[in-house]
Amino acid sequence: MSATSLGTMADEHYRETAPLLPSHPSETTLNHEPMVDDELGVSRIALIRQEAWWLFTSSVPLSLSYLCQSSFTFVSMLSVGKLGVNELAASSLAVMLINFIVLMPCIGLACALETFCSSAFTASRDKTRVGFHLQRGLIAVTLQLIPTMLVFVYIDTLLQKTGQTPEVAALCGQFLRVWLIGSWPLVAFECLKRFVQAQGIMQASTWVMVVVAPIHMFNSYALVWSPSLGMGFVGAPLATAISSWLMFFLLVGYIAMSKAREAWGGFTWDCLDGIWEFYRLAIPSAAMMACSWAAFELVTLESSMFGPVALAAQACIFAAMSLTYQTPAAIGSAAAARVGNSLGQGKQRRARYSSYVAIAMGYIVGMACSVLLFVNRHRWGYIFSDDAEVVGLCSTLLPYFAAVQTYDGMNGLVSGVMRALGRQSLGAMMAFPSFWVLAIPIGFYLGMGPMDLKVVGLWLGLAVGVIAYSLSMQCYVLFCVDWRHEVKVCLERLVRCSNPKVTETRERLAAATSLSDGYGSLA
Repeated sequence: MSATSLGTMADEHYRETAPLLPSHPSETTLNHEPMVDDELGVSRIALIRQEAWWLFTSSVPLSLSYLCQSSFTFVSMLSVGKLGVNELAASSLAVMLINFIVLMPCIGLACALETFCSSAFTASRDKTRVGFHLQRGLIAVTLQLIPTMLVFVYIDTLLQKTGQTPEVAALCGQFLRVWLIGSWPLVAFECLKRFVQAQGIMQASTWVMVVVAPIHMFNSYALVWSPSLGMGFVGAPLATAISSWLMFFLLVGYIAMSKAREAWGGFTWDCLDGIWEFYRLAIPSAAMMACSWAAFELVTLESSMFGPVALAAQACIFAAMSLTYQTPAAIGSAAAARVGNSLGQGKQRRARYSSYVAIAMGYIVGMACSVLLFVNRHRWGYIFSDDAEVVGLCSTLLPYFAAVQTYDGMNGLVSGVMRALGRQSLGAMMAFPSFWVLAIPIGFYLGMGPMDLKVVGLWLGLAVGVIAYSLSMQCYVLFCVDWRHEVKVCLERLVRCSNPKVTETRERLAAATSLSDGYGSLA
C-alpha cells in the first residue's frame, strides 16, 4: 500500500471522533466555567440510542482488527498442526509462554493508557497530553520486555525440568527465540493502538490489519510449507515476527499522515518526571490481567502433564477462546474510550449509560458465540488436527467452554469499563480470589484429585472462577459506581500524573471541585 493511499485513509477516517460536544473535545473541558453535565435534558432513551449506535459503529471495526490480530496465532497453529502432534503441542506451549511472560504484563501495562489517554484527550486543551502518556506507556513496555530475552535463551532446559519431553522442549525453544524478533514492535503497536482509540479513531488498526492479515496468511504457508521458501516449524514464528513489524510501521505511518499526529507532540524526557503516577495504575492493570490470564495459562501447562494429546486438544480450545473473546474485548475497548472521554468532559450520565449499553451488547454477542461453539463442537478439532484422539477430547471439552464463554467475554468487556474508571486495583482484588482461591484449587481437585477428571476437571474449576469474576465486576459497575464522583477522581488523576510545571490545570480543577455538588441528577 502506498504512502499516499494510507494518508488518504487516515484523513478520511479521522472524522470518527466521538461527537460529545459541538466543539472539539480538547478545547472545552477543565475551563473556568462550572463543570455541570449539560446533557441532563437528554432523555434516557435518547442516550441509550446514541450510545448503542456509537458503540456499535466503533466496535465493529475494532472487532475486525482484534479478530485479524488474534487469527495470527490461529493461522500459526494451523500451519504447524499438520506437521505432527509434537509440533502442535510445542507451538501451543510456546504461545502459552508468550502470553504469560510477554503479552500478559506488557499489554496489562499498555491498558493503563485507556485510563489516561481517553480522559486526557477531552479534559485538556493541550492534545499533546495524550502523546505524553503514550511515551510513558512505551517506556514501561520496553523495560518490561528486556528480561524476557534472558528467559527465552534458557527456556529449553527449564521446560525439561518441568516434565516436558526433550522433543517438545526443543521445538518450543526454537519457536520462542524466533518469535522474539518481533516482540517489541508488537507491544509498541498495542500502545499506539490505544493512543489512536483515545482520540475516537477506531478504524486505524482495522486498516492496518486489512493490509497485514493476507500477508501473514501467505507467509505462514510459504515459510512453513513452500518447497522453495519453506523452513518447516520455525517458519510459523518468523511469519508472526514479520507481521508484527508490518503492523508497527503501518500504524506509525497512519498516525504520521493523519491529524492523530497532533496529539503526539514529540518525545520529551519530561515524561519520566512523575512516571510513577502512571505505574500506580499500570501495575494494577497488569495484575488484573495477570490474575485471570495466568489462570488460563496454568491450565494449559497442567494439561501438558497429561500428554501431548491433552495439550494439543487444549490448544484447539484456546484458539476458540481467543477468537470468541475478541468481539466482547473490542466492545470493552470502545467503551473504555467512550467512558474516559465522557468523564474527561464531566458527562457522567453519558459515561454511565455507555457502560450499561456495552454490558447489554456483550451478553448478546457472548450468547451467540456460545451457541455456535456448542453446535460445532464435533467439527472444531478437525481444523487443527487429523488425530482422532485430539478431535475426540476437543469435542468433549468444548461444551464446558461454550457454557462459560459468555462470562469470559464479559470479563474482557467490563475490564475496559473498569480501566476507564481507573479502578484497576479493585479489578485485581476481584480477580485474585475468583481465580486463585476458587478456580485453580477447585480445578486441581477435580482434575488431579480423587475424581480424576483430568482436563475436564481443570475446565470446571476455571468456569467457577470466570463466572465469579464476571459477576463481581458487573455488580460493581451496575450498582456501586458514583458517576458524579468519578468525574472528580478522573480530573484529579490527570493533575497528579501531569508534568509538575502544568499549573493551569490545577487551578481549573480547584474551580471544578468547588462545584462538585452541582453535577445534577443521575437519572
